[in-house]
Amino acid sequence: MQRTPLLCGWMSVAMFSSLGLPGLNGFIGEFLIFKGSFAIAASFTAIAVIGLLVTAIVFVRAIQALFSGPLAENCSAFPDLLPIEKVAIIPVTLLMFAIGIVPQFVLNIFNATVVQITRLLA
Repeated sequence: MQRTPLLCGWMSVAMFSSLGLPGLNGFIGEFLIFKGSFAIAASFTAIAVIGLLVTAIVFVRAIQALFSGPLAENCSAFPDLLPIEKVAIIPVTLLMFAIGIVPQFVLNIFNATVVQITRLLA
């Protein structure tokens, strides 16, 4: 964390986004899946939620293992994010937060297709 604070911070945001932390893009997908599946199979959905908790533990331990502890000798020259990497990461991170906070603009893109598929399958 001391050697590469920007990389550590971005990796943390990306991991928590993948986990489905509220306010990030993974949350809306997981919320809709759990909401839809709970009415059909509550017991399997509860097991999936337990799996989500286990995933959270694994992610926190991964962050701890990757970015905490003593710095190995062969990593002493490892740089933090380069300027070109920052240029690539900033829009992606902003999009993660935008989809997590206001997901409707993405859901509107897929809504017509989903309605047609449900009509075909009904």
